[in-house]
Amino acid sequence: MARTLHCSFCGKLEDEIRKLAAGPGGITICDECVEICQAIMHGEATGISRAFDPKTWPQERLLALLKPVNATADVYREHLQTIVETLRTQDVSWGVIAKHLGVSRQTAWERFT
Repeated sequence: MARTLHCSFCGKLEDEIRKLAAGPGGITICDECVEICQAIMHGEATGISRAFDPKTWPQERLLALLKPVNATADVYREHLQTIVETLRTQDVSWGVIAKHLGVSRQTAWERFT
């Protein structure tokens, strides 16, 4: 079964938007959210749009997003695992990795080995 894509920012499903761009680790952004981000970057808007707040989304959207958001989280965890493994092949210590993750060395080691 094909994975349903959605915007990682506003939660709209792929059939609700015109364009969807993919980023690293399964994160995607729709053309509408790109426009909002551009406005924020140019100082034309401030703060986070209500479009990004799941508390304002209809129940149907939230339910439809459970499976795809969970799949995105899984892909991003795999992406993080790859980053940590790459750092370890470059002889970066568990202590340094842990510091950047904001966890203890032991926690980092247990999580990624």
